[in-house]
Amino acid sequence: MEKHLTLQQVSTILQVEPSTIRFWEKEFAEFLNVRAKKGQHKRFSQQQLETLGQIKELLYTEMFTIKGAKRRLEMERTLTSALGIESNFKTTVFFMFSAIMQELYNYREESSKLAEQVRELRSQKTKIEEQLLEEKNKGFFEFLKDKIQVKRVSGQEEA
Repeated sequence: MEKHLTLQQVSTILQVEPSTIRFWEKEFAEFLNVRAKKGQHKRFSQQQLETLGQIKELLYTEMFTIKGAKRRLEMERTLTSALGIESNFKTTVFFMFSAIMQELYNYREESSKLAEQVRELRSQKTKIEEQLLEEKNKGFFEFLKDKIQVKRVSGQEEA
């Protein structure tokens, strides 16, 4: 028969206050499923202790929010039930998934920076094209101006 632990024992093992365990019981009820017969103290199974340990890890070490920790636990539960995989493989898959997500995030950041550089280069290209057109027009007007002056000068010489 599996040994069940008291609230105080779980609190000691996890090194958190009993009130914290009670709070987690309420917040993560769908993952813990702790029941006590009327008039009896709640007892925790080994599986519930592991889940509480995982909750502590998510909240205290990995700095998840309550909502984020619930999502993570739900994803793990889905992986486990859908694939029927054991815990260490599940953890490996999750960390691989997390690494892929981080890589995608990094690529998205890099892509945003590259897009900004492309916008800047296009802006510079437009400015340079405008300057070249201005120089070209300026050159054309200077050419016309010179031709007009040459005609005036040669017309004055003939007179």
